[in-house]
Amino acid sequence: MRESFPLQWPEGWPRTPIKDRESRTAWKKNERQAIDTLEIELKRFGIIACSVTRKDPTDIRTAPDPSIAVLFSRKREDDFTWQSALGIANPAPSLEEIETAFRKLAAQHHPDRGGDIETFHALSRHKKSAIAYVNRLSGASHDYVIACDKFREARWNLTAIAHTVRSLRQMDRDGTSRLLERAMKGFAALTEGNNGVIAASA
Repeated sequence: MRESFPLQWPEGWPRTPIKDRESRTAWKKNERQAIDTLEIELKRFGIIACSVTRKDPTDIRTAPDPSIAVLFSRKREDDFTWQSALGIANPAPSLEEIETAFRKLAAQHHPDRGGDIETFHALSRHKKSAIAYVNRLSGASHDYVIACDKFREARWNLTAIAHTVRSLRQMDRDGTSRLLERAMKGFAALTEGNNGVIAASA
């Protein structure tokens, strides 16, 4: 898990007005302990890449902002047909390798050169799947985001997100996988259309 600046608040996710932010003094953990707890919960939830984003607390040019947005990707059953379709033997290819393999095959199967349009479109889908897989593993993009700015201190917002992840894990343990899928779609919808890129908040 890495921490990064600036805050990448998800588009469409409402912000809590400063006057409505709450205290949660019953949550005694300091910020480092809250981050450690969040990391444990995310690992237990099968996270493969994660970034905790926030405003830089050491930047004296901006007003303090305790908001936290956690971007992450989970283990899932990936479709690796792109590997054989693009002729890539490397299990962890670079974006350049993917592009080179695609261009070579696209030149052969392009409709303007007498190739089959369906084969060409399939190659394009395989390229997109390969790039998405590499970006997920490297942390360049993420599948989901959970954000919180309800509380006055970052440690409380971190703790609230850790509790949310724990609740999602509980749904999975309880066997309510369909409810979990629906919940995860709600978090995933926040990044759709951006290829996992969230707008940075200065």
